[in-house]
Amino acid sequence: MTSNEHSLVKTESEGRSFTITLNNPAMRNALSTAMFDDLEDAIERATTSAQRDETTVVIFRGMGKAFCSGFDLAECVNDQTMLEQFVRRLGAICSALRTMPAIVIAQVEGPALAGGCAIIAACDIVLASDSASFGYPVHRIGISPAVSLPTLMATVGFGGARQLALSGEIIDAQRAKALGLVHLVACDESALEVQVSTLVKALLLKGPQALRATKLWLNQIDGTSREGFLGSRVDNAIDATAELCAGNEALSMIKDFWNKRKGGS
Repeated sequence: MTSNEHSLVKTESEGRSFTITLNNPAMRNALSTAMFDDLEDAIERATTSAQRDETTVVIFRGMGKAFCSGFDLAECVNDQTMLEQFVRRLGAICSALRTMPAIVIAQVEGPALAGGCAIIAACDIVLASDSASFGYPVHRIGISPAVSLPTLMATVGFGGARQLALSGEIIDAQRAKALGLVHLVACDESALEVQVSTLVKALLLKGPQALRATKLWLNQIDGTSREGFLGSRVDNAIDATAELCAGNEALSMIKDFWNKRKGGS
């Protein structure tokens, strides 16, 4: 077993499994500059390991009571260019998870919102505790969830993606399972750990080349491969979302939202 613990992202490699853990529970694992730095490094190492046939399964989880609450809005308020940078980095992470030559399992406890939900939609198999919640409540700060749409549409279908992306509604784990965003719901944290462990063990008994080929074909069929109908539009979705982030609406709405939040209203 090998492990590498950054300040904000922990990684652990055991046999043919590789675990990535967002490790800032005090901030609900919000995606900050430092978190992005560590997460990008962790995903790059996991991808390299998978390409070398050393890793078959990647487990993606969050420490504490939230999987990931989205962007660190304090950074975005303090630096108006940060929001656009975060969108571009999130888009690249989602694309990397979807095309990684390993099966990516999301282990979700608590909220997976905005950027956190985008990460979930990019994973291959999602297991969640009954306390988990999902959604894209970003229009209230002038942001579009379009960066997540290519993988979200492939995962839950066009109708489900349209509803989640436009409504900004936060849904519970059972509703997410009905939509196809979540594949299994466990009753609590302990049961979730058991379910994830059972799934990982089952996957590791299968032929790694067969699993990799299956994921590749699934991506080609659902259009999320880099050359597919949805995958080839990832850069367009990122550019469009980033452009919106630099506009007056987003910049003013995020400041207003943040001021009200700090004021407790």
